Amino acid sequence: MKGTGLIRFLILSGLLPLNLFGTSCIQQGPDTIKTNTVITGGCIINGDLIIQDGTTLHVDLTGGLADTFIVRGNILLQGNAALFINADSGSTNAQFIVSNTSNNQRSITTQGTSRVILQYIEFRTQEGDLSSAGSYYMSYYAEDSSALSISNCRLDPQKAWLLCNLKNKSSLIAVEANRLPTEIYLQDTAQMSLQGQNTNVGVWLLFESTTDTLNLPDQTGPYYNWQVGRGFGGVSASQWFLNVDSAKPGLGVQVQPFAKLVVNGMGQPNTGEAHVNLLFANGTDTLSNLKTGLQNTNVARGRLILNNVNLGPIAWQLYAVSNETLHINNSIVNEIGVVGPSNHVTVDSSLIQLATLSGLGTTGSNLTLNNSEIWSQAIIAANTCHITLNNCKVTGSWFSTDGASDIMVNGGCFYQNPSGCTENTMVNINTGQPYCNPFIPGGFPQNLTPVTVTFNGVNSNCVTTIEDLNDNRQIEIYPNPFSTETKIQLEGNVNRFSLALYNALGQEVKRISDVSGSSIILNRNNILAGVYFIRLMEGNKTTVTAKVVIADN
Repeated sequence: MKGTGLIRFLILSGLLPLNLFGTSCIQQGPDTIKTNTVITGGCIINGDLIIQDGTTLHVDLTGGLADTFIVRGNILLQGNAALFINADSGSTNAQFIVSNTSNNQRSITTQGTSRVILQYIEFRTQEGDLSSAGSYYMSYYAEDSSALSISNCRLDPQKAWLLCNLKNKSSLIAVEANRLPTEIYLQDTAQMSLQGQNTNVGVWLLFESTTDTLNLPDQTGPYYNWQVGRGFGGVSASQWFLNVDSAKPGLGVQVQPFAKLVVNGMGQPNTGEAHVNLLFANGTDTLSNLKTGLQNTNVARGRLILNNVNLGPIAWQLYAVSNETLHINNSIVNEIGVVGPSNHVTVDSSLIQLATLSGLGTTGSNLTLNNSEIWSQAIIAANTCHITLNNCKVTGSWFSTDGASDIMVNGGCFYQNPSGCTENTMVNINTGQPYCNPFIPGGFPQNLTPVTVTFNGVNSNCVTTIEDLNDNRQIEIYPNPFSTETKIQLEGNVNRFSLALYNALGQEVKRISDVSGSSIILNRNNILAGVYFIRLMEGNKTTVTAKVVIADN
């Protein structure tokens, strides 16, 4: 049966006015829903969608082989409005798409007591075949006492990225939700319930109090059963509430300026129990040696204490909020942002990986990176902010500015992000070193706004050079990535050596023995696209190891 029994009863009885669009309907412009409406089958709305107070829009995607509901604009639910999108149980084709582009980020907002209900659908942020197009980022804002309910839905992080902000008294219930939303920020007095073994969303908990203690759950099995907030686990009673029932969310903590937080963990190896988002304001702070899985520094004002906490490889997100002078040195950081006025953030000899590098401050804020490695999804300057990269290695990022801001890239090198990159190969769990970035397309970094992005002496055709720390021998691999064959050149005089090729799981996929001379042509043959490692050996001695990427033909 299509739809819900209640909605069909109201329609058939005449108590619910009905506007019925046919399958594959196309609205030529923005649409405002003023009366209760049912759309049966696929539909495209070319513009913003507004659902007014007291009205319901039901999108019925049951019974179709590949029905898709597309909104090419923002979505706003006001007052007591409702958006209900459902498909058949077990459906793998039904899609709800809010169509984004690299220069036009959409959003969904619910206000008042409005609600969004999704059942058996896939959420995406782009249209078409996106197998190698990268992921576009967008936000959902739940305000007032509005709610989001998700049941048996999914999101492919290589094709979409949805950040959910739960504010005020809003709520979210996710049952068997696979990456939908991708990340959730829980704040104010909002509440959230995560249920089901397929629910694996990311959750960020906001801490503002000076007395909070967070006790991470004891993961005795593969899933969590856990409650935290409003009096649980030492968290202030006036804050948010999270209930986890037979699910396994990723967990992050966001520490506001001047808040103090003690986190007690179980310290299980390689689990990545928690991620840390630190906000800095009105001070001078230095952070050194932030590495994957450990913290070798004192955070200013003693406001973060980690006891037996295992941090994942994508752990640290650092933001300067206002009038902050922040120096980051020799660290592995997931995300760095300048979001307030008069900030001056300097990064030296560090690795920035897999999230945005953002200068969003006002009145001349500056973000400067020196001798660092950058694998960010995007490098963004806005609101009169200035970003400078000096002698940095940049892999497959997007550069974007507004008219009042600028990005300057001096020297350094641009590396290609490989095609066919997946989440399973994007980062080394032990070292935090990225292999590839699944959130952007393959290829070299791209400049989206050429007017305010300047490149001085950047090498965009880099040869991969890896230095072995044991005998100072170097290896050159070119091209890398490659699709058919690549040349491997070993420095110095070498009589004979052997080569072994391993996949990301450490499994040997190819071996070439007894190579004469100091170079070899490595042919792809039938090897699948992906990230691999080569080991060159002279006798029983490993001379050097290096990473190679095999791209799609």
